[in-house]
Amino acid sequence: MIIENDTLLISPALDAWVYPQGKYLSMVEAGGSLPIVPAGTSPILLAGGVRVNGISATRRPYPFWMFDTLETALLPEEKRSYTPIYRYFPDTLLRYLLREDFESPQLSLRSTNLGEPGAVQIRRTLTEPRRGIWAGEVTLSPNSDFRAESTTPFEFPQGEVWAEISLKGNRNLGVGVTQENKRTGALVSREIFLLLRPPDTGWATYYLDLTPWIASGAGLYRYRLYIASAGDSVGTYTLYLDDIRLITLQRP
Repeated sequence: MIIENDTLLISPALDAWVYPQGKYLSMVEAGGSLPIVPAGTSPILLAGGVRVNGISATRRPYPFWMFDTLETALLPEEKRSYTPIYRYFPDTLLRYLLREDFESPQLSLRSTNLGEPGAVQIRRTLTEPRRGIWAGEVTLSPNSDFRAESTTPFEFPQGEVWAEISLKGNRNLGVGVTQENKRTGALVSREIFLLLRPPDTGWATYYLDLTPWIASGAGLYRYRLYIASAGDSVGTYTLYLDDIRLITLQRP
């Protein structure tokens, strides 16, 4: 995966959706194989596929990545290993409703429970970056509570809206949406729709389809990404976050 000139190996591994001569054939998991018949078929287009909302049973090509292309035709009986590289569409085609990589001291997230007992905030750290120099860190002591939302609201763009969140650590992260009155900005609700569990080691990147969460109130509300986590009654837990993005397509 190429993201802002950095090359990353994504975990969980991306799928490849295979289109010989532009016609869909099959989806292949990383490390899998697929026969291409007849030999010599070219070009072979590859679309990067994700686990929607982190769920293995629900997979689809990610709508904001360009095809990779295997240009060279295969020979009869040839077996070739190939690792696709996926790139985002140019910024002229994409609209970023949120982009937080923690490289700037001015964060695009704000606490929603500041001043309440046990409230903790996200802070920048140098110790566990996914890429670049900085990442976000949330330290959860006993009975602590982390709640934050994006600082800039957005209206439903009449198209797909996805969130990307990269995580590591030993505590779940709840992901949801803040709803506000579209006209006055008054808070309507903050609701968690999904829990993400980071792996025991390394970074995991989650691709979350927010569209069903926000489409029903498109004419009434404006929205913010909402994230939350909570400590246990004993012990201390740590979550690291990086590359939090909300993406949609530009409208014509």
